[in-house]
Amino acid sequence: MAEVNFKFGTLIRTGPKLKSGGKWDATLEDEVRNATTNAALTISIRVNFVKIDPAAGRSGTYNDTDSRARKIQRWAPGEFEDYTGKLLRSAQKYWSGIFWLRAPHAYAGLDWPDARPNHRCNVYCRLDLAAARSATDAHYTIAAVRVQDGEVFRSNSVLYSQKDIQSENMIPQSTVKFWTHYHEVGHLLGLGHIGWAGNHNLHSNNSPRAYGVTRKDKIDVMGMGSVRRHWHALPWQQAAAVFTDTKPKDWTVHMHYLAPTLIRS
Repeated sequence: MAEVNFKFGTLIRTGPKLKSGGKWDATLEDEVRNATTNAALTISIRVNFVKIDPAAGRSGTYNDTDSRARKIQRWAPGEFEDYTGKLLRSAQKYWSGIFWLRAPHAYAGLDWPDARPNHRCNVYCRLDLAAARSATDAHYTIAAVRVQDGEVFRSNSVLYSQKDIQSENMIPQSTVKFWTHYHEVGHLLGLGHIGWAGNHNLHSNNSPRAYGVTRKDKIDVMGMGSVRRHWHALPWQQAAAVFTDTKPKDWTVHMHYLAPTLIRS
């Protein structure tokens, strides 16, 4: 379900079909436009982190994604807050300010100035990722455990461990690293797994093939790597389309600065 108030108001994406990803608020700021500055489209996600400690004592077990009991320990004072802060800051830095959307040729709603426009402004894509004030304020509630050192723990979009902000090498004979929290925030944005030829952006598919078959697909952040690609801008394309009554595909994705263009008379 999408609810939007023009011009441009706030877009609220929510609903049961988006439970596993794609719930967020978005704003399209047009007041920042000028001959050198584009409109700014910000997707906002608020996360309620729940600290999971052993039921009793300093150590215990907790089931991971594979329903396997893994050894956990109690979070040390301040450790949980430090971890969640680092996770949010680094994931926001990874995803924010990476994409620009070129305005459709037929859409003049962002032309500047409003009276007698002479520049066609585009859209700069940002992510605002932060801790929620409360559970009711959150788009997502995510449990976080402190796994014992040396223990394997497989996370998912609503269950993290302190290891998720550490890099891993998941692709044999490749130097491309993988960070779990970059991948999982991709899911929160609404992105699926990379998949394989003809089967990209897969949702609810955790088979090995869903993480990529070819090296090109495997190194994708929605596979087993950390490479960002044009298709990852889809959430911003979807938001831009709703705000402007256009189609997502009308907004061409660029991964470099895209200056407003002079409108020739």
